Amino acid sequence: EACRSASADQLPIPTHVTGRGPGLKLQFNFRSAQKSRGSPRSSPSSPGFNHLTIVASSRTGGSERIASGTGAMPSPEAPDSLSATTCEQCREQHLRCDRVLPVCGRCLMTGRECKKGYKFRAPKHAVFKESHKWPAPPKKLKFIDETRGVELGEDVDSNESVHDSADVEEASTSPGTATVVDSSVSDERPSLQAAKAASWPLPDESHHGGDVVEEPVQPLPPPRTSLSTPGADNLSHHADRREQSDSIVSLPPMQSVLPPFEGIYTERPVWPLTGRQEATLFRHYVHKLGFWLDACDPVRHFETEVPQRSGSCPILLNAIFALAARHLSLTSAYDSLASNRYHEQCLNYLIPLLDHAGTVSDENLFAATIILRVLEEIDVNTLGQDTHGHLLGIHAFVNAGDRFLMPGTLTAACFWAGLRQEIYSAVINQQVVRMNLSHAIVDRSTTPGDDFVWANRAIVHCADVLNFCFGSEAGSVLRWGQLEMANREWKNALPPSYTPIFFRERTEEEAFPEVWYQKACHIIAVQHHILAEMYLALFNPSIPRVGGGRKAAEKRLTEQIQELLRSLCGIGMCNQWSPPAMFTACMGIAIAGDRFDHRHDQEALLKMLSITEKAHARPTTAVRDQLMGAWGWMDGDAMSER
Repeated sequence: EACRSASADQLPIPTHVTGRGPGLKLQFNFRSAQKSRGSPRSSPSSPGFNHLTIVASSRTGGSERIASGTGAMPSPEAPDSLSATTCEQCREQHLRCDRVLPVCGRCLMTGRECKKGYKFRAPKHAVFKESHKWPAPPKKLKFIDETRGVELGEDVDSNESVHDSADVEEASTSPGTATVVDSSVSDERPSLQAAKAASWPLPDESHHGGDVVEEPVQPLPPPRTSLSTPGADNLSHHADRREQSDSIVSLPPMQSVLPPFEGIYTERPVWPLTGRQEATLFRHYVHKLGFWLDACDPVRHFETEVPQRSGSCPILLNAIFALAARHLSLTSAYDSLASNRYHEQCLNYLIPLLDHAGTVSDENLFAATIILRVLEEIDVNTLGQDTHGHLLGIHAFVNAGDRFLMPGTLTAACFWAGLRQEIYSAVINQQVVRMNLSHAIVDRSTTPGDDFVWANRAIVHCADVLNFCFGSEAGSVLRWGQLEMANREWKNALPPSYTPIFFRERTEEEAFPEVWYQKACHIIAVQHHILAEMYLALFNPSIPRVGGGRKAAEKRLTEQIQELLRSLCGIGMCNQWSPPAMFTACMGIAIAGDRFDHRHDQEALLKMLSITEKAHARPTTAVRDQLMGAWGWMDGDAMSER
């Protein structure tokens, strides 16, 4: 500061300053701008200093240069001593250069040669002579596609359209025309998924032998690369719509746009499995667990398609083994460590792949993430908490874009299963649904549709209600009215197929009514509609919070919530052939089970929670403990033993 504020004719500027501290001496050495150019030692009239070196000396006698930097500290009359451009060394390493002449601070400290870059600025108005000769463009042009689609690994036909120079000139004269042409080509490009780009050899059969729990399926290094993938044929039915051309578009090598997909696919399916234990796990998933995720899927991808694809996808197969092993260990005397081995093998391959943009287009990896999320949900009692790790992976796949979410595909089935998983997490943790719902596949209308369409509409409506209750719009009378109207319109517009095949009101000795449904999608739809109605009642902004009418309003609210929860649980208990019916009923109990005061009602709620955990390994211990504490049954330390 003394050097900066002092002018040349007021006092001599020092070339070094020494400061002392407890056990330490600091020496500040200044180098003048003139001296750095080879001039004699600067005098009091020198323009100033532009480099500083700090040397620290301890009482033990050791010394070390701890810092060296530059800073323009010239006098007011000092000329500019900075280079117009950064040096080449700093630019290549993406470092900030101080541009000091002749050597910048970083090059001085490292001893590198400091080469200044060239300053170039294109002229704003280029003038050409009338006699200037312009090269003629080639008759046919080749375009290199560097759009987001190629980055995600979309396939490009070998006969990509090649434009004549006249067409190019015509398109270039109209920006709007050029935009339309580009978008049309992009829309018609078939979406072959990038993550299915590698083909891998069959894993060693020794992994499947023996009567004990086998090691996870592990692929070997790849001998080649291909663009074919099991289950991808149904996604390329529109690949031949584009006009054919005589020229082939030049594209960068696939390795430059595709991530390394080690371990995704084997060259041949692993069937038949040679290990009895892994075959048992596979069959358990197909018969008991795949149905959990197919309640709203007419094709039943997770029960039929996913097991078939897993034969060529070790990550997907190990995910199936991991979930089946954990479910068996929680519902029977199965090895409790087997699931960990399969799960770890999945994560070793899956986590690195999620760093690549192309991975989000692989529907088999999406399905594996959905299955691992189920494992994460039932592992809460084992781990003590829900880590939500695989939910984040689901978000990454959902955010990939609408072009991958085509109705009837495995990706669409994964989306709806993931949305139900997200709703479960939102209910248990009292938070918004974090999944992106701004996709074309999301339908909020009440136009005619099949039973599965109506089921998915109810699920979306439930997500919208949760976002209202726990989001920024909470308390908005306008938004609440819109959601309440949507709730009534969905119920009034239901097709006749949603009528229960049997219904009986509860008696005074019974806690729940009897409600039988024909399809699993009917059960899921009606239950999520009831959940939404419960939340709308609980978060009704018109309910008085204070005043003389508060007590009566609270009583009416409790009666309404009890009636809705009885219906929700009755549907679950009477349709146990569909385990998700029990899961959704338990969500309702977690929301409002504390509003029941009679002992027989409380016992019925606890019985449903207990059945769900024992039969299906869904964690309900924490909910049971909370309810018994709210009802005053026993101390918290003894609750979990009941």
